[in-house]
Amino acid sequence: MKQATDTRGRSWVLGVALLALAGSGCATLAAGAAPGYADSMTAAETAMRGDDAAAAIQAYQRAADAAPGQTLPWLHIAEIHAGLGDWSQAVTAARQVLDRDPQVEEARDLYLRGSVQLVEDALQYLPEEDSSGIRDMAGALLARLIRDLGDEAIPVDVRARLESGVQARPRRSGARPGTPRQAPRGPEKTTADPLEVLGGG
Repeated sequence: MKQATDTRGRSWVLGVALLALAGSGCATLAAGAAPGYADSMTAAETAMRGDDAAAAIQAYQRAADAAPGQTLPWLHIAEIHAGLGDWSQAVTAARQVLDRDPQVEEARDLYLRGSVQLVEDALQYLPEEDSSGIRDMAGALLARLIRDLGDEAIPVDVRARLESGVQARPRRSGARPGTPRQAPRGPEKTTADPLEVLGGG
């Protein structure tokens, strides 16, 4: 079982690394206007080849600091956190992308999926009898997704699950909310109130 998990982890890292390499042309174009940006992007790609997600995130953050208007570093940060199952950080990074360019489809998808996952995780730990709390949380999420992404961007199945509230509630599990699958050398996973994460920025 561990071998299979490790294999999935390596496959995921390779996929993210390829995405990073695919965007490296954009990184190079921005280098003249943002000293240090290209070097940081290259360092991030190197870290991903070495299965070091934490170092890659740090390098992408340096790139984002060097070129605050660029979306690519934040998009890759969101992708890495999503791959590690850290939806709180994935949503936060996706918001950074959307604040700069609301039309980046990959960021919109990560923001939507991560937002729903955060609330589903939180719902598992509300008391069974707290139906009003469940409906309030689901309703608040739907309102924020509509605000941030637009009414037409919310898939029918997601809208139905959130509008149904109690019926959309997942089963309890023994795992903690958002527990990630095993993956190579990722950063420490953070915990946060889901609606606080979604409402930030």
